Amino acid sequence: MISIMSNQYIGLSAIIFLFLTLINIPFGMVRSTVPRFSRKWGRCIYIPILLGIVVRRLTLASYKLIPLFIAATILGQILGGSLKGDKQHWD
Repeated sequence: MISIMSNQYIGLSAIIFLFLTLINIPFGMVRSTVPRFSRKWGRCIYIPILLGIVVRRLTLASYKLIPLFIAATILGQILGGSLKGDKQHWD
């Protein structure tokens, strides 16, 4: 049985983590400027999630790495929202 953190998984996981984080930054930037729960806001959340699923399936990564990929998605969204800087408040 291959351990989750064998050498091949560490490299693959790091590459996918970085890719997903970088992909999510622009989506987080857009998401921070649109009204909450609008159609565009939802797309900014769900399109990167679908991209993460596709990447995981194409690379044949283990299901055990899903929490790591979710963390990359959240990190990218947070970084993108904070990089935008001029966040509009929709109260």
